[in-house]
Formats: sequence, C-alpha cells, structure tokens
Amino acid sequence: MKIKFLILTLLFSLSIYAQKAKTKNYKKYPYWIEMIKDPNVNYFEAINAYDTFWKNKQKPMEENEVIGQTKGTDNKEQQIQNRKEIREKRREKELYKKYGLECKKFEHWKLQVKPYVQADGHILSKEEQLKLWEDKK
Repeated sequence: MKIKFLILTLLFSLSIYAQKAKTKNYKKYPYWIEMIKDPNVNYFEAINAYDTFWKNKQKPMEENEVIGQTKGTDNKEQQIQNRKEIREKRREKELYKKYGLECKKFEHWKLQVKPYVQADGHILSKEEQLKLWEDKK
C-alpha cells in the first residue's frame, strides 16, 4: 500500500514538473520572432508572447529607432544627471537595435494575417486563403 502511494506521488510530481518545463517565459525571451515563421502558430498565443515580452518596455516604433539611428540623443544623454536613467536609456537602445527590425516584421505579420484568423486562433494556410479568395470571386 505504501509503495503504491509512493509511486502515485512520484508520478504526480513528475507530471507537474513536466508541465512547468513546457511553459515558456515570454517575458525574458522573444519567442514571438520564431512564432511568426511557423505557419501553424496560434495567432492569439503569438500576440500574447509579443505583448508579454514588451510589457514594461517601450517598443521601438519610429523609423529612426528601428534602424538604430538617433537624432540628437547624445546631447540629451549628457543632460541627464541620474546614472540610472542613463543606464535605462542604453538598455532601451540595445533593445531597439536588437529587436527593432523584428518588431516591425511582427507588426507587418499581424496586419497581414489578421483577416485570416479563425475564432480559435488558427491562421488559414496559403491554400485555404487562395480557396477563400476564389470563392469570393
């Protein structure tokens, strides 16, 4: 009896550990970059991954931020006295350089696939999109 209980407890704890190992930390790693390349991705999960990653961070949306060019920010940095603010600005610049273009790609992907998103988050394949277009024609 004790052995059965021990085995059941062990199996239960292993299943819980396996479920925790499968969950992705969207906040720390940009899984959304890989997700937009997957034709079978769930639209809502990709949006969640993107929003979670950029939560409490400022997204690069201006063209000069995406490319990595800045206009006069060096003067602004010299005016900032607080070292913490300077470090925060540098971190943001690094994020812009690293993920700025990917951010633009994601926004374009989102607009491109939005008309083909089903209620469950499934995105119609290219063949299904073509068939839909032909049916409307």
